[in-house]
Parts: sequence; C-alpha cells; structure tokens
Amino acid sequence: MAAAGCGDSDASEAAAPATDETRLGLLVPDTTSDAWDTLTEAALDEGRDSGIEISPDSAEDAQPSAQIAKVEAFAPEKLDCFAIGPVDSKALVAPLAAIAGKKVPIFNVGLRLDQKSLQDAGLPVASFIGPNDIEVGHQAARKMIDAVPAGSTVAMLLGGSADMNAADQRTGFREAAAGTLDVVLTASTEDDYTTAVNVVTDTISARPGLKGIFAGSDVMGRAATKAIADLGKTGSIEVISVGGTIEGLRAVQSGELTATVATYPASVGEVLVRACAQAAAGKAVKPRLTTQSWLVDKANVAAELTSYPRSTQPFPDPLV
Repeated sequence: MAAAGCGDSDASEAAAPATDETRLGLLVPDTTSDAWDTLTEAALDEGRDSGIEISPDSAEDAQPSAQIAKVEAFAPEKLDCFAIGPVDSKALVAPLAAIAGKKVPIFNVGLRLDQKSLQDAGLPVASFIGPNDIEVGHQAARKMIDAVPAGSTVAMLLGGSADMNAADQRTGFREAAAGTLDVVLTASTEDDYTTAVNVVTDTISARPGLKGIFAGSDVMGRAATKAIADLGKTGSIEVISVGGTIEGLRAVQSGELTATVATYPASVGEVLVRACAQAAAGKAVKPRLTTQSWLVDKANVAAELTSYPRSTQPFPDPLV
C-alpha cells in the first residue's frame, strides 16, 4: 500500500507540506500486516470523504527507536491531530511530548500506551480507540465453552508480555471461563511465529489432555494449528484467535481455526478520523471510544468474508 508505506523513501510522508485542511498525522507500526493496512486505508477513505488530510507513515521496524524517529519527524509539522499505534507502550510516551506540547490532540490506537508512563510524563491522550479487550476475551471464552467438554483444560497462548491489550483479553477469557474450564497460561512467545509453534508443541506434550487454545492474534492462532497438525492432533484441540484478518477468516472457513474474534480495524480508522474532526472543531471527545468486536465461526464466516473489512453487524456509534 503505497499511500501508507514510506519508511523506505528519502522523504517521509510525515514531511508533506501542510495545507489549510484539518490534518491528521498517523503513525502505525507497519504497512505489511493486514490489520494496519486496513486501518490506514479506512482512515484515508474517511479523510477523503470528510475533507481531512491524512498523513500516514510507518516505521516498518519492530524496534521502538525506529518509531521514535518517525515521531520526531512529525513533531515540527503543522498538525491538527496525531494518532499512534505504538510498538512499545512505554518507550513512545516521552517522544510524544513534543507533539503534545503544541496542543495537538493525540489519539492512541492498537497497543494501549502505558497509563502510568503517561501520568508520570503529564502527557494527555485525547482518546484511546479500539475494541473492549475484556469483552473480546469473553467472546472467545463463550465460544470455547461451546466447543469443548465442561472441565476441559485450555491454554491461553502468551504473546508479548508487555501487551496490555492482550492481557485484558486473557483477563476476560478467564472471567468468562471461570468455573467451567481449567485455564492455564503458556510460556511467552513474544509474538514470534516459530517460537509460538515450539511453545504450543511443548504445552501439548506437557498436557496431553489439552482441549483448546486461545491465541491473541490470528497469526499466533495459526502457529498453534501448525503445532497441532505436526503432532497429528488436528481436530482434537480447538483454536480460537483474535483479529478477524482476511487470513484468519479464511482459516476459520477452512476449519483450521475454530473461530476468530474480529476486531475490525477499518472501523477504528474511520472513528479515528471522525474523532479528529471533532477535536479540531473544538468539540469534546470521549477519552475511550469503543469499537466493535464480533465472534466469527463456521456459521457466519462466509458473510463476514463477503463484507470484509467491515462487519455484517450493526454497532452503536461510539462518537455519539
């Protein structure tokens, strides 16, 4: 996606000349993953429809230092709003001070910025935009309860230890599964596919009666199904993931995944642009704008694929 990917160019899109339009700077971790590509495209489309200039950029690097450099490139620009999907919940807080110091509203999407770090830095965030991660966990657990016998042992696949969104999802999963399922936590995968395959392999070997796995992303879910297949256990262990990416939906359709909780990054991108328009007009914006999540399984995956990247289900407008 050329519009959003500029990490390898000499002149970053962050340095584009300012106009008289409302201008939103948008910094995402990368433009190669389905979720960030979808969010950015939706923001660009909404910007065109509403007359807001979107200046997207990405670090294309998982290291915080690369994204910090991009924040610093945005800082001198004339912006009406700035949005970030940070690769690190703490390391990106201090660099944002230069933008916040210009009274530019900052919006947080994706990984939630660390609240204590924000408080210590005195850094205001206009709004965090995204699904209710506790509810995401509830949705996954309700499906797991339907998919496996009562009392079954199921494992939550631990990704990055500092991912507060995923931690909330696991909290929600435990809450909804309490008293019905025996929930255990795996070793950390740090969201690496190969590591996840190995962790799942070890977990199944240690717990041969395991009946289900809850994974924090479709990629990690598919890593789990790879390990399960390698052990010859396909069909005996249910895997539910989070994301609802195009590959995740296709994996549900094929039966590789039992289900995925779709989190609709397109709706996040659209709400972000509309929230920026409100802030730029001097209107108050809710500090938490909750977007949709929806459980997708065999019963509804065909319809979700047809409507992708948008949901088939109505959802209350979070800005109202």
